[in-house]
Amino acid sequence: MNLRLWWAGVVAGSVVMGSVAGAATPPVQVNYRVFQYTCDAGKKLSVYYVQFGQDPLFAMLDWNGQRHGLAQAISASGARYASLSGPAGARGGLQWWEHQGVATLSTFTGNSTTTTKTLLTGCKTPGR
Repeated sequence: MNLRLWWAGVVAGSVVMGSVAGAATPPVQVNYRVFQYTCDAGKKLSVYYVQFGQDPLFAMLDWNGQRHGLAQAISASGARYASLSGPAGARGGLQWWEHQGVATLSTFTGNSTTTTKTLLTGCKTPGR
């Protein structure tokens, strides 16, 4: 499947992926859901959770006038997404970590993905 066509389907909301080069594979549904978060100090951001099959595959954040793509990452609890590139002027990538309805946006500092600087805290969707 053409990447441009696939991305157009993701942007449109969903696309069914089927066989490639005649291989007999069942189609997989790709969907996304958009959530509007309000964080401490009234900061707002939109997060698009993209699903490939049943599980979220990655998240796209619209924050400070830029869109950032983050891949699903390992976490002990909650849903964690990370990228190696971050906002302009930041030294490291971004981390979006949601747990029990509250999320935090951080940037990695130094040469490690274990040390972060918090950018936004207390991010919640309406009704939380």
